[in-house]
Amino acid sequence: QPELGKPMRNCYPLPGPDFTYGMYMHRRDGGVPEAIGHWDSVKAKPRKRVMPRDFVAMGQGAVAEGCTKAREFALYYKFKDTRQVDKGILRYGGKVPPGMTFGRPARPPTPFFDIMQHRYKELWMEQQRARTVVQHVVKKKTGEVRGNRTTFLRTHPLPVKKESFWHLQRFEKVWAPH
Repeated sequence: QPELGKPMRNCYPLPGPDFTYGMYMHRRDGGVPEAIGHWDSVKAKPRKRVMPRDFVAMGQGAVAEGCTKAREFALYYKFKDTRQVDKGILRYGGKVPPGMTFGRPARPPTPFFDIMQHRYKELWMEQQRARTVVQHVVKKKTGEVRGNRTTFLRTHPLPVKKESFWHLQRFEKVWAPH
């Protein structure tokens, strides 16, 4: 039974004070002072970066050589393995060209005198006035009746055709009194 007001103890006995939890490192285990004083630093090995294949250049070269079939292209790609050029700008230790900047440009400073003189309010009011004038003109235009073919023909009548005096040939020799 647990003691009154105390949690029940687990049933596993803990090891003694001389027990070490985890793995003991014979050479390096100096505790906290060694960890703080001597960091294990790893020197970076310069390794050659393998760039991806430049299929655009290889395709242009294959066409220039006269390759037309997929097998010929595959053989050309196998023997003329062209890689993309490594610019090396953003890699560790790469040189940045002079005058090159990264990131977004800074926002221009807010003109303080325009704020003090309520310039933005005046610009907004002018835009609103221009907008209401345009809306008024559009509203006037929508009030007009739209013309259709009939109204167009009424205002622009077709030219009158001249009467043709042409007759069939068999009626040409008919005698007519003068």
